[in-house]
Amino acid sequence: MAYYTGRTGRLMFGEYPNWDANTDPNWAGNENVLKLRDWSLETTLDLLETTTLDTAVKGYTPGTVSSTGSATALYYRREGTTSTEPGVQFDRVLTKVMKTSTTGVGAGDRVLIGLRVGTLAGVGADIKDDISFSAFITSASLQVATGELTAVSFNFTVDGPFLEIPEA
Repeated sequence: MAYYTGRTGRLMFGEYPNWDANTDPNWAGNENVLKLRDWSLETTLDLLETTTLDTAVKGYTPGTVSSTGSATALYYRREGTTSTEPGVQFDRVLTKVMKTSTTGVGAGDRVLIGLRVGTLAGVGADIKDDISFSAFITSASLQVATGELTAVSFNFTVDGPFLEIPEA
């Protein structure tokens, strides 16, 4: 029996138009992996009430499903770069919601997020522990404190169905 810890968790980050939204993403060798402190994902189902006036017990039918999540990425500089060059991954998250122009956020700011719960794909029996989906970054906040690592927390909302979920 295998147990997972936060140490095995990862978040992969991809951008349009570099992937096909109709196929499962291939994260092998993906360089867009954020250095993480944590991530979370919550999925909720809206229930539609079907109760009528002549019934004594409420009834429901499934409605729509929505998912939101959050992550905290560490600010870092990629190895082999100059001290003035920001971490590419950190910058890619921020530019999806923090704009320097007046055009605002558009459909091109949608991202592909892959959440890995367990071990790396291709290890052992090729256990698929990935959850991947298209999303919009809905908020980002920077945290800077003396004696702490600089980090950016961001929230996202899933756009459409999941592309991949863990296999049982």
